[in-house]
Amino acid sequence: MASFYSPVRIVTGDGCFSSLGKEAAGLGRRALLVCGASARVSGLLERAREGLQAAGLAVSLFDGVHGEPMLRTVAAALDACWASEPDVIIGIGGGSALDVAKAVAGLAEAQGEPREYLAGRALEAPSLPWLAVPTTSGTGAEVTMNAVLIDEETCSKQSIRGESLYARVALLDPLLTLSLPPKTTACSGADALCQALESYVSTAAMPVTDALCREAIRLIGRSLLAAYRDGSNLEARRDMQYGSLMAGMALASARLGAVHGMSHPLGCRHRLRHGLICGLLLPYVMEWNLPAVTARYAEVAPLLGVEVGGMSTDEAARAALQRVRELMREVSIPERLGEVAVREIEWEAVARESMSSSMKHNPRPMAEGDVIELLRNAL
Repeated sequence: MASFYSPVRIVTGDGCFSSLGKEAAGLGRRALLVCGASARVSGLLERAREGLQAAGLAVSLFDGVHGEPMLRTVAAALDACWASEPDVIIGIGGGSALDVAKAVAGLAEAQGEPREYLAGRALEAPSLPWLAVPTTSGTGAEVTMNAVLIDEETCSKQSIRGESLYARVALLDPLLTLSLPPKTTACSGADALCQALESYVSTAAMPVTDALCREAIRLIGRSLLAAYRDGSNLEARRDMQYGSLMAGMALASARLGAVHGMSHPLGCRHRLRHGLICGLLLPYVMEWNLPAVTARYAEVAPLLGVEVGGMSTDEAARAALQRVRELMREVSIPERLGEVAVREIEWEAVARESMSSSMKHNPRPMAEGDVIELLRNAL
């Protein structure tokens, strides 16, 4: 049995950020803005504050999101939430800011410590409504029901999950992504492509998610390099934002696979950007999965711009793998772990921690020994 669910109201279009105040006013009267320092530097924070105040909302701020989303950051944001007593949370930024905002919305009225919920305690208290404004094109956090966080004490990356964590509204304005630097464009885009590909071959895939994945792969495949080379290319930025959105909608129901299973412990232990490690591992995992999903990868090849006329199914599948390798190389994603200063890996620990919920949906079963073998090849 398959199930697809997406309750998020999605607002898109150039300049739609100007409707933030109107959208938020439909959810509450006292807003807590959750973002990082870049929102202040870019002027986006001030624009958000002005729009919200013009719509009659009182505005408080937590701008302490830096790097990957840490559990301690959520704790600090919750303190700000309890002090200001908002009735709506607004997350502005990349996946980290959105995941912190999502966690704050879900935990604002919960009993117990955030770490308990990260460890699997079910969310029972109602969530505050929250509104997502993504400024990168990668995680799809604006349309997923899990907040992915790092517990810095145990160096583990897990999720607080529940249907109450879906955003009420997602505002996707491609104009907000024009200032993204090339490295961020590459890493976030690699993550989005990885999520689309993993969802497409997931054991929980279904026709609805297949359609989302195919379009996401097509859009990202044709525009990631263009956005990387010229950040002002608005058409490419639109493609990337829609591709990321649809990949996020797909993964929320179809789930992910071995790349994400391994990327979490590796990224946490070696302080690697999530999108970078996803892009690095993706070709290795695709090669591992190839015997199990040859036909599916053959379908991917033309979506990535490969001319498959005259090719057999096996040849087309391998051409898709080769195109992914080339694309990651073209946007300067490293090909080996040694290139990002990974010299020694705690093999057994990483392999054990990789056996997460993501790994359960990988199309070709992978044991801990297989993880170690694959990572040795990638080193």
